[in-house]
Amino acid sequence: MRTIREILLTEYIGAILVAVLIADAFSALITTVVAQISLHVQLRHNPTLDLHRFSSTYSVLDALSRIALYLISAYLIARWLYPAKPPSPEGAESAQGI
Repeated sequence: MRTIREILLTEYIGAILVAVLIADAFSALITTVVAQISLHVQLRHNPTLDLHRFSSTYSVLDALSRIALYLISAYLIARWLYPAKPPSPEGAESAQGI
């Protein structure tokens, strides 16, 4: 795991991965909002529209779960790659305490 972490840090692949996950979350959010607006506009112009094939609740829940998974994954990867306190060697801590 250390080797994978080092590769992700040195090649900036980890930062790119986090950015892509956040961008996918925003893309899913925008797509869902546009789809819901489109559905409501269509319902106003054609109230007899057959909605048996389309469940707006299912699509919203699907998008929200996808957004949550993307953001949680991005957060966990960012915390793993860039911890709040950088790991310090144990020898340096003992030398400072003397």
